Amino acid sequence: MANFSTHLKASVVTSAALSTIILAVNLVPILQVCGLFIIGSLAGLVPDLDSDRSKSLNTLFSIFTLAVSAIVVLSFDFDSLTEIWAILLLIYGFIHFLIKPIFEHFTVHRGSFHSISAVVLVVLTTLNLTIWLDFSITLAVLSAIYVLVGCLTHLILDECYSVDINNREIKASFGSALKLFDTRYIIATLFQFTFIGLNIYWMSNGYDEISNTLLHIKNTLIQMQFLPNLTKYQF
Repeated sequence: MANFSTHLKASVVTSAALSTIILAVNLVPILQVCGLFIIGSLAGLVPDLDSDRSKSLNTLFSIFTLAVSAIVVLSFDFDSLTEIWAILLLIYGFIHFLIKPIFEHFTVHRGSFHSISAVVLVVLTTLNLTIWLDFSITLAVLSAIYVLVGCLTHLILDECYSVDINNREIKASFGSALKLFDTRYIIATLFQFTFIGLNIYWMSNGYDEISNTLLHIKNTLIQMQFLPNLTKYQF
């Protein structure tokens, strides 16, 4: 399997490539493209959340803590600096000493989180969360697409590292990343499919809007000019 640095570099490259396409067709403002780039880059680390000692786990939980802290501080009025410090400490303690250990306990590396079903769950959750946060539907759909690309980049890279080209052999880990779902941990897989179903239910009112947005993105990409207009260089 690839290490943290390799996964991060790969997700940055794929996210950057996707961002150039979005910029070329001018789907969203450049500032939002920068945000999408960050989302896509971090999404490339998500499958390693099931690794208890991975840098990906610590990095993503730290970012999650920062995001939750920012949302709470900006959403509520506090009377004093002491209250702000206290709530930040509570958030940090709750996430790192309660949520994170529970997550570590119930996940196994290269287990249910390294699967297509996990990718679907994360993508649908991203879509629902961004809609709930009142993102524009275009930005919400693009966020989900970036997460999809980032997660798939991670899984594909893991599979590539499972093949030893020089010695012409396939490692035992081959096939453990790009599986549809994990049959070894049935309970975790059932939880995944349950939350996938809940996500589909939560977005049921927006099916038409999401479909129209996807169609709009597809049509915009089809009309994108890939090659330069050489006639303007004629003298």
